[in-house]
Amino acid sequence: MTFMNNTANIKQFQLIKFINENCNDDHVISKISIVLRRDKIEAPYYIITKIRLSSCIDKPDNGVIHAMDILNHVRRHNLTENTYNEIKSLIMDSDYEPELVQISKKDDNLKMVLMSRNDNEFIALFKNYHELFDKIDNLVD
Repeated sequence: MTFMNNTANIKQFQLIKFINENCNDDHVISKISIVLRRDKIEAPYYIITKIRLSSCIDKPDNGVIHAMDILNHVRRHNLTENTYNEIKSLIMDSDYEPELVQISKKDDNLKMVLMSRNDNEFIALFKNYHELFDKIDNLVD
């Protein structure tokens, strides 16, 4: 059972960065969704992260000829009010490019979606949002 406990504590953003840095494919598409919620009575502050990495080989004249899911990962954390507010501030105070990042806010949740279509965009997301990603990764012991 020790093995299972250790594998469950993988730091998700470090993992996808490792995959990207060690993948020979320049056409890895990523979609990262971070949702902060505060609408449940038993767990008033929590976060849901969804990460999807895919690889595509395409031809401009023939469209996509091969697509493969590399990773599809979802993680949920209960948060303290302070941690919730810290992550919320990191999201709200970020300078983002609307082409790569979308932020939407409702009364009970805040959603940030980050997308990259190639290696350069992926590297830029990690450069610009490393503090947010580190904060979320550090929720795991």
